[in-house]
Amino acid sequence: MALEGKYHFAAVARRREIWMRIGFASLIGAAAAYGSMSVWPFVWFILVCGAQTLNVSVGAAAARDPKHVPTRVWEAQYLAIQCLNSATFAGIAGYLWFEVGMEGRLIALVVLMGAQLNFGTQPHTSGRLLWWGSAPYIASLAALPILTVFVEPNTSVVETGFLVLGAMLYLLHVLRAVRRREEAALETTAALERAETASAAKSEFVATMSHEIRTPLNGVLGMAQAMSSDELSAVQRQRLDVIRQSGTVLMTLLNDLLDMAKIEAAKLELEDGCLDIKEMAEQTREAFVALAADKDIELRVTVAIDVAGFWRADPVRVRQILSNLLSNAVKFTDRGSVSAVVDLDGAGQIRIRVEDSGPGISDPHMANLFSRFVQGDSSTTRRFGGTGLGLAICRDLARLMGGDLTAESELGVGSTFTAVLPLSRTEEAPATDATAQHVETDGLRILVAEDNSTNRMVISTLLGQIGIEAHIVEDGAQAYEAWKAQPWDLILMDIQMPVMDGIEATRRIRADERVGGLRTTPIVALTANAMSHHRTQYDDGGFDGVVPKPIQLTVLLAAMDEALVAAAATSSYSTIKDPDLLAG
Repeated sequence: MALEGKYHFAAVARRREIWMRIGFASLIGAAAAYGSMSVWPFVWFILVCGAQTLNVSVGAAAARDPKHVPTRVWEAQYLAIQCLNSATFAGIAGYLWFEVGMEGRLIALVVLMGAQLNFGTQPHTSGRLLWWGSAPYIASLAALPILTVFVEPNTSVVETGFLVLGAMLYLLHVLRAVRRREEAALETTAALERAETASAAKSEFVATMSHEIRTPLNGVLGMAQAMSSDELSAVQRQRLDVIRQSGTVLMTLLNDLLDMAKIEAAKLELEDGCLDIKEMAEQTREAFVALAADKDIELRVTVAIDVAGFWRADPVRVRQILSNLLSNAVKFTDRGSVSAVVDLDGAGQIRIRVEDSGPGISDPHMANLFSRFVQGDSSTTRRFGGTGLGLAICRDLARLMGGDLTAESELGVGSTFTAVLPLSRTEEAPATDATAQHVETDGLRILVAEDNSTNRMVISTLLGQIGIEAHIVEDGAQAYEAWKAQPWDLILMDIQMPVMDGIEATRRIRADERVGGLRTTPIVALTANAMSHHRTQYDDGGFDGVVPKPIQLTVLLAAMDEALVAAAATSSYSTIKDPDLLAG
């Protein structure tokens, strides 16, 4: 087996149970001293304490580090000390056997069998450790009757032999049971490793597919954004809206799959932000007003007065919960009303309650309501579409926040979904765009590195609409050479490119800036990689911002603005003449 973590669990168990073993040793020593009135049991107890301390001290390195890799010298030392530790503990058995009479021999057998049982049932992933630690107990049981024959010739060898034989059989059964348990533990560990490997492969597959889908989707939605600024007839604009709405739905489904992959891999991290719940609720309501009006549904969103103010939470994820619940309610309700109430429950926790007058949910379907990829039945999927991930993700998000999401429903009456979130109040107000500086875009020297021809056309078109003519190259190596050739105000860098990727190009640029004492050029990543560990990688890699694909012009401009404002602290940028540019 692999050496990594080989002795960790055993070392942890030895450290955790040291006082229990010393306590038993004190009782055994006291019993031996009482039976013989000798000082030797006390000497034995001191030796046991020393051996136990030495054993735990040497094993400390393995106990601290679950991935501790033992050297040959350390392993030999640890095995020898474990053998010495067992031999010291077993030493009292010989004293009891010869000095305390038949009662002492019974106690000696109990001590040896009990010590072996304790050692054998500790977690072992090393067969060597098990046998080295068990050898002194087995040897003591074999040696004691043989020594008895020579020391006490009148002793009944047959009776003593049967007594020891029974103890030996017991020990052998214990060892066999321990080995079976360890084999089962190894099989469980191997199965866990296979499951983790499969989970990692699935996450990698989802991330790869996300990248491959986002790249062409960037072309669809990017050009749709660009066309929306053109002069179009009513029919053309209607067709364009269909394209944009379809692309947005596909983007939502893709994000749901990514969220589920993050949750399953335990990689979804909540942001520690600030949230104005009243403002969030009003904005979320606006997103569904038109859809509710089309279905002639009354849509109400009410925020209780005692919820007013700011709360510490992940704003995006709280909004996602309310948005998903409203989306489901409006989607499945054909007539009547949908109402959402945000208030505090009896424990002072945020409670989001969404009620609808839809068809309701039957008891059999309620059991699978929060299951992934499950909707009421196949007709539900055909009629309403969707993946069945929304509610599952919402409940997982609520539980990540320390709360929960529950549902109640009655056929023919409607359904009620209640999310409880234990958020805390804060005096800090969320940052707003109104407080931000803006940067002049006229005459900006923008370098774009993008290998995909469609994406190059999209970024060129979007930037062109706000008066920026960018210089575009096709890989990281060309971007690095272009950066060396002349100064740039901002670089928009794709990540996955041939010849040299964006991360390596950025690393080289940052290294040259440090060596040459040059002004830091703002670099914003353009990426279809949307997993959280990718964002961390870009932050650590020297990027000043990240814009996910498909590119939204407002998001792109906000990231450019933020990077340029940060650079303005040490550079001579002038403020923007038209602060409303980002709103367009």
